[in-house]
Amino acid sequence: MKRAGLIVLQLLVTAAAIWHVFHDPEKRTQVIVALRQADLGWLALGWICYSAVEVLATVRWQMLLRVQGITLSWLRALGIVMIGLFFNMFLPGLVGGDAVRLYFVFQCVPGRKMRATLSVVMDRFLGLFSILFLAGVSLLLRFGWFSRSSASLDVVWIVIGLLGGGVLFVAMLFGAVGFGLLRKLPKRTPFRKAIVEMGDALHVYRAHLATMTLAFFITIVSHVAYYLSYYCAGQSLHRAGGHFASLTDMLSIMPLVNTVTSVPISFGGAGVRETLFQQLLGNLAYVPAAIAALSASLGFAIQASWGLLGAAVYLLSRKITSR
Repeated sequence: MKRAGLIVLQLLVTAAAIWHVFHDPEKRTQVIVALRQADLGWLALGWICYSAVEVLATVRWQMLLRVQGITLSWLRALGIVMIGLFFNMFLPGLVGGDAVRLYFVFQCVPGRKMRATLSVVMDRFLGLFSILFLAGVSLLLRFGWFSRSSASLDVVWIVIGLLGGGVLFVAMLFGAVGFGLLRKLPKRTPFRKAIVEMGDALHVYRAHLATMTLAFFITIVSHVAYYLSYYCAGQSLHRAGGHFASLTDMLSIMPLVNTVTSVPISFGGAGVRETLFQQLLGNLAYVPAAIAALSASLGFAIQASWGLLGAAVYLLSRKITSR
């Protein structure tokens, strides 16, 4: 029932957000014209930037697996990562891609299920921590810029609330790990299993500080490459006329957008991302609303194309798990 409720909520939020962004006929006309004039060169560059995201994600995960004594070939690891991306993007619910990724790892190393699980949990934790870090840096450096618009400031306060909750969770998690309190949590605690697994991962990986520092750095670079793919998507619409966001502006808003869309209230952040682009780019960088929303959709389409490649890899999954 909880899963069904989450799916219904995601459907409603996604539909409402997309309708809110694109219901205006004039805006839809602007979107169609801009799409016809899109610069394919910029879109190709955005696709290349996003390819770096998946390559770096594979490298990071391989590092985490090796700490657990698990070795996967680079191509096999990349294939599993891409399959996970496909299920994350096209399956409703929470962390569906992680579960699928674990399924394939279990097929490759059936005797090391717990160690494989810890690698995926740590991978997810690094992603969470890097999102918090980058959003905090963006707000610290450009809070004055974000404060120029009341609508944008509303987004900022939402992000600050999410950051506060995230920082509190991380601090409590580290404290609980240090004092060995996680397994004493009541069984009815929400997400108890995930919290305990995350604590176990921190306990194991804290002995590998140099590896974790490098993995965190790789995660930061991966996020920047992700932001660049959206910048390229926006620049591909330069023929449509109007003002376009600078690289600095795009790098500033993307950590905030990522923080909000990391909460699974819509399918892959669809609709919510376009709304945030309109609020932030429209009010702060003076990008026309239709162009701002379309740049968000094109950036997501670049990511989705990699997800579809993951679907093709999934069809060849027997070759991935064969030893």
